[in-house]
Amino acid sequence: MNRAALKSNARLYLSRKYGDALGVAVVTSLIAGALSIFFSIVGNRFNPLTQLVFWDELAPLTGGAMDVERMTEQMIKSIESVLSQLWLVGLILGVSLIVLPLYRILVGNVMTVGRDRWYLRAAYVEHTPPFGSLFSVFRKGDYTKITGAMLWRSFWLFLWSIPPYLILFLGLLPQQIVFYHLLINRAALTEGLILRISKQYGLPLFLFSPLMLLVVLALFLVFMIIRIRKSYQYRMLPYILADNPQLGARASLKIAQDMTRGKIGRLFMLDFSFIGWILLCLLCICLPWVTLHLFAPYYHMTWAEGYRVIRDEAAKQGILRMEDLGYVRVG
Repeated sequence: MNRAALKSNARLYLSRKYGDALGVAVVTSLIAGALSIFFSIVGNRFNPLTQLVFWDELAPLTGGAMDVERMTEQMIKSIESVLSQLWLVGLILGVSLIVLPLYRILVGNVMTVGRDRWYLRAAYVEHTPPFGSLFSVFRKGDYTKITGAMLWRSFWLFLWSIPPYLILFLGLLPQQIVFYHLLINRAALTEGLILRISKQYGLPLFLFSPLMLLVVLALFLVFMIIRIRKSYQYRMLPYILADNPQLGARASLKIAQDMTRGKIGRLFMLDFSFIGWILLCLLCICLPWVTLHLFAPYYHMTWAEGYRVIRDEAAKQGILRMEDLGYVRVG
């Protein structure tokens, strides 16, 4: 897992096939995100929730008093406008919560495996895979297995995402109650107000203290680190499916965890080593989507090479057999 060697090899493999690699990255991104882009445009145009304007009544940063009364009146008008179009809000939320995840499961995840398969096959100096291999994952038999395995990974990542955000929501609930009372009653934040709220809701006074806020943020950070660690444990799953989609969900996820054991820190540092390139791409404020995709082939090829190194090392250590990944022993 020498990062310099991985990146050097990635540049070598891309030297005569960058155009193909760029095409694969762009097509994958467009297909996987097509529905999200469409609903984002439609939602911004028609969703009443995006038309809430009561924050416009806040004082400008240059100074001036905040007109609380006008802000409250504007907020009430905005909420009434939303309630009058509640059916539209429900429709947009329903589409966002059902259609988009289904598209991600049935198309987006599978396209990710197809992209990684192309880069994995392209990680050789003299070989450029056909562009059509990007869609080979949709073949009968492979598609069902890949969809199930990627869904299985998403399910576990979702479960590991619940604790940090649940802690954050519940931990900050007392502060949200205080803010609600400040807004509704137009009162000043005082110790007396916090004491009355504490007694009214039967909550310990400690929950409203700055120390409690620090505890909540610390727990949130701990569980987020655990969540990030899990994401790197499952990071190699698309490449494993690219090698052998017939493995199935449980077997492929177990192999991904086994082969990354003891390497999580190095995988994270591999990602972190690209931070300079990513920031440089984001500096192009007008064209960040373009610049990020110009950078994408280098990133994906490096990770494909990283997977090959980890896979071969795991095979030497007896953690997995190459036959399990669909390879045939010669001789």
